[in-house]
Amino acid sequence: MKIELEKGKPKIVEASYSTHLEFDVSDLDIDWSKVKAMWCKYGTLEIEMEDGDIHQVSYSFEGETDYKWPIDLKLLNDNYDILWEE
Repeated sequence: MKIELEKGKPKIVEASYSTHLEFDVSDLDIDWSKVKAMWCKYGTLEIEMEDGDIHQVSYSFEGETDYKWPIDLKLLNDNYDILWEE
């Protein structure tokens, strides 16, 4: 394990975890071949159609976060520079 101490003293260990949200779109009456774009922000799915209409769908299920093992682990200095990561 090599820690880049020339960047400063370690201050924070940051662990990142993955979770998921599910969106039930089965009741939407849309032509999926006419979807222009789709994005998710703040737990809301937005589906933009070619004609400009936007469908908003709130999540129907929130997965449980598994805190056993992080997907990313970082050691940071007080400027949030990465000193080490796994």
